Amino acid sequence: MVFGFTSTLRSSLLAFGSAFGLTLGAGALTSCTDSPVPSQPDGTTTGSPSTGTGTGTACMPGEMEPCTCLDGNDGNRICGPDELFGACECEGDTIESGMDTSGGTDDSTSSGDDDSTSTTGPQPCTEDADCADAVTGDCEIGICGPDGICGAEPAPFDTPCGSAVDDECTAPDTCNNNAECVPNNVDDGLVCTTCVSGQCTCTAGACGECNVFAPTNNFITTRSIEGWDLTGSWGLYRQTPSTQLAGASEFPGQVLGSNGNRVAPFPGAEVETSYARTRPSPLPDTIIFLSWNVDEGGGVSDNKTVRVSVDGGATWDTLADCAVDPSWAFCTPNMEQDPAVFNLVQIPVPPAMAGMEGIVEFGYDTGDECCDFEKGWYIDSLNMATECLCQQDSDCAGYTDECGAGVCSIAGECALMPMPADTACGDAFDNDCNGADTCDGVGYCRSNEQPNGLALCGDCPGGGPCSFCEAGQCLDCMSFSDFGDFNDPGSVAEWVVTDVSGGGADWRIYNEAPANTTSGPIPFPNAPVYGTDGNRQEPYPGAEAETSNVVTGEGTVPMAFTFISWNVDEGGSFYDNKIIELTVDGGVTWNTLVNCEMGIDAIQPFCTNVGDGRLGTDWDMISIDTAMWEGMTGQIRFTYDTQDSCCSFERGWFIDDLNAFSISCNDVPFQP
Repeated sequence: MVFGFTSTLRSSLLAFGSAFGLTLGAGALTSCTDSPVPSQPDGTTTGSPSTGTGTGTACMPGEMEPCTCLDGNDGNRICGPDELFGACECEGDTIESGMDTSGGTDDSTSSGDDDSTSTTGPQPCTEDADCADAVTGDCEIGICGPDGICGAEPAPFDTPCGSAVDDECTAPDTCNNNAECVPNNVDDGLVCTTCVSGQCTCTAGACGECNVFAPTNNFITTRSIEGWDLTGSWGLYRQTPSTQLAGASEFPGQVLGSNGNRVAPFPGAEVETSYARTRPSPLPDTIIFLSWNVDEGGGVSDNKTVRVSVDGGATWDTLADCAVDPSWAFCTPNMEQDPAVFNLVQIPVPPAMAGMEGIVEFGYDTGDECCDFEKGWYIDSLNMATECLCQQDSDCAGYTDECGAGVCSIAGECALMPMPADTACGDAFDNDCNGADTCDGVGYCRSNEQPNGLALCGDCPGGGPCSFCEAGQCLDCMSFSDFGDFNDPGSVAEWVVTDVSGGGADWRIYNEAPANTTSGPIPFPNAPVYGTDGNRQEPYPGAEAETSNVVTGEGTVPMAFTFISWNVDEGGSFYDNKIIELTVDGGVTWNTLVNCEMGIDAIQPFCTNVGDGRLGTDWDMISIDTAMWEGMTGQIRFTYDTQDSCCSFERGWFIDDLNAFSISCNDVPFQP
């Protein structure tokens, strides 16, 4: 039995040694496991701790026991293949290469009975290149110290490390001054553009879907409609188109809308069926927005609908339809509406849809190309499909234009910091029908193009008389009238006004006599008329002294020059003198026809003092003899000299229905 036990133990130890690459000699197995443990010279036993200078004692290969280092710290020693403990292993000391703590070997450093060793202590060096092994990360560099021992120190600030990715959410990683690799990610929440929906923000250096949005969409920049589907004339507008009856209506800011049955060059007519669809967004309990419309309202013509879809547009649920329920504010017919006044609209969303990802559609169907007053349908301040919340001005810098710098508003929308009004922008071309473009003071560039057919001009190619503006150009007149009723402002386009005394020159077209210190203005039923407000100045009834004149354009001199006149002033015998002169030599000499103060034809009604209370319908017929110049080409000069700023009742001098020197154009706009 004793022999059998010994054979079994030997076989086990051989197997152990083979497993760890150890060679066990026959002598290593001569002792029985229950033999007394040999004593050390100092009386300690084999298994007791030893100091760092102790010698090896008999043991099982791979066995480990604690020991005390020379500096008093704890260490360990391991039983080697020779069945003896090695020296106490302490930090910085040499260790047996290839041995692990279980007594086996590490195949990466040794095999079999290889006795080679390596060190983990100080590494000697002669130059920095010898110290690569001393580096533990991207942000350290090896240094050979003055004592010839390798060390490491932080790499220079901004040394590249880690990830080299460089995009809108992160810059390449760099080292700081503490041997740390910094990711250089932008702040979480900043806007980016590379996610699927286009409404994106940065998170941990990567561009992902936006999850925080502005509360309201005010359509300030094009960012507000990114991802929308717009058809027909739907788009962003600062003003409506002009019509056959009126010029454009300019909104306080930019809005989303459709110009309805108008088509450029305005006011061209068309039939339009179109829509604006939001990008997919969570549906609120109630769709809220502001609405403005000048059209027939809805039902048969200019019908408006609001629909929602929660399946990507495959099916739609109608929430509002003017043809079914005309009570909605946008279903009301409007001939005109203040562009600063919008109607609040609140449309409930079915509870089953609220909170679901959905699309809202604003539909517009003109039904016909009528009518001459229409300007379209516009919305603002929508509470869904809002912008991804901006974090700082740089998020909005891409929306900067000539008239406004893109900034992040307090509300989280991209807005514009406007340039001063009238700052030059866009097209610098300038004429009567298309003024040079200027900033509007809100952040947008205004074209200053005059409305077609409504704006009159005096710089047509033929030199005049001119017709009206069309597509930014002044048209030559094709048909004329010699009856100067001033209904065509172009009839005075060539008239030249001169301020003689520097006190003011107020000759122009008027619709009413100005207010005086006693009462308000007096409308003229035959307006527009031409004249000057005399010693009145705006804001009425301000007082001034005025000496000024106006010279008409050229015309054929008739036998008698006739017109109608209206004055409320001191007449001219001493104050408010009126003079009418004629030239037939281009202004070299002037022939006086009337001078109220000098008594030349002073019997004219306008030379008479007329007090307040005169009706706007009470006009004088004037006839002045010009027979000696009949048939010649001439010009008339009207002069008005108040001579003082008196008096509180005065309103000025006005004329109308000239039979010469004021040729009107009879052209009619908007003809098919």
